Amino acid sequence: MKIASMLRAGAIGLMLAATAIPAQAASLQFHFGDGFGYRRAACLIELTDSQIRRAVAAQGYRNIYLNVANDRRIQVRATKGEWVYLLKVSTCTGTILDRNRLRRS
Repeated sequence: MKIASMLRAGAIGLMLAATAIPAQAASLQFHFGDGFGYRRAACLIELTDSQIRRAVAAQGYRNIYLNVANDRRIQVRATKGEWVYLLKVSTCTGTILDRNRLRRS
């Protein structure tokens, strides 16, 4: 009788474990951080040069030139209004991270 109850408890444990796996897999996320609350999502696919140009143009810039790619960022020189800007753009999302005004166009 003791073996039968152990087998029954083992079967119930396996069923509970099998039902918990999909719930855990649904919340799987990739994050990198330093342990102090800073987290950055992993960039699995980077944008192509033409996609980066389109993303910058969608934010009102023209005469877009890509300069240096470095660590999921790229330097872009572009014109907006009467000014030429040096932009730091994310290659993961196409968002402008930093903007420095260089000179009049």
